[in-house]
Amino acid sequence: MTYRAGIAGCGRIGCGFDDDPRRKHVSTHAAAYARTAGVELAALCDLDEQKLKRYGEKFQVRGRYTDFMQMLENEQLDILSICTLSGTHLEIARAAVEHGVKALFCEKPIADSLGAADEMIRVCAEHETVLMIDHQRRFDPFHQRIAAFLRDGGLGRVQQATCYYTAGVANTGTHLFDLLRFYLGDVDRVEGRMSVNASPNAADPNIDGWLGFVNGTVAAIQACDVRAYTIFEINLLGTRGRLRVTSHGFAAEFEEVRESERYSGYRELFPASLPIDGNCSHEAMLHAMAHLLDCMEGGRKPISSGEDGRAALEIICGLSQSALECGRRVDLPVVQTRLAIASS
Repeated sequence: MTYRAGIAGCGRIGCGFDDDPRRKHVSTHAAAYARTAGVELAALCDLDEQKLKRYGEKFQVRGRYTDFMQMLENEQLDILSICTLSGTHLEIARAAVEHGVKALFCEKPIADSLGAADEMIRVCAEHETVLMIDHQRRFDPFHQRIAAFLRDGGLGRVQQATCYYTAGVANTGTHLFDLLRFYLGDVDRVEGRMSVNASPNAADPNIDGWLGFVNGTVAAIQACDVRAYTIFEINLLGTRGRLRVTSHGFAAEFEEVRESERYSGYRELFPASLPIDGNCSHEAMLHAMAHLLDCMEGGRKPISSGEDGRAALEIICGLSQSALECGRRVDLPVVQTRLAIASS
């Protein structure tokens, strides 16, 4: 069987990132569909007709639309990627499931409010439609191995995490918060303050703060100015060693605990071999497409589900609420489900 796929939104993540010659991995929904056996990229939709022409020709897609309702009515799609602004996700998702789409691959954040996210999850469940959110690192075997290593106690008790990100709490922050949840479990409290290192997008600010996890771990999140450089890094300090996730999640370093060579009665951290197999494909988008097909055919829940997307959005909402209130602690779940989060 060949599944018919469509993309709503032909911007950077939909089609454009793979124009960058420095990107050595598949970085868009369009390229991932084009590289996945059993899937035909049948239709593109965007308000910009020049993008439609450019990417329609590049990916040899005949169905090109400026109206997503026309695309849904004409194309009998099995899969739809939602790569538009987050405030439009619910409307497109609702229309898609009503037109028989079997799976939605939705960009992050899942929506612009928790209420909208709840409704997306509800309508997809009601129509038995797979809802998968593009928090890409979850699909990478490298991060799956790190998560398993942490869950199995390989680092001991994780005492503290320190993290760095750029380019907005809803843009890159959502990836950071989701990956921390993947590693450490659920968050039950947050504190945030507006960062002195401003985001280029005033509608999506940089926020510094703290995440408190149900298991007792505390993570410090610190924003940097993307105009200086881009960074995505997590430094995990456990009782048995330190694991530092670097290079935007493409690499990691490990230090193990040993007796100090300088001080009697103390132990220190020493460089050691990475305790997981780091030799794996980082083709997250291709892994995501394969996983989506498995979920469709096996009736399984995605590793990055609608509920996972909502949880990351709830952290963003909590941090935003805390920052507006000068750093007041906000306990999760967040009560205000209609707090609007600007699209990245």
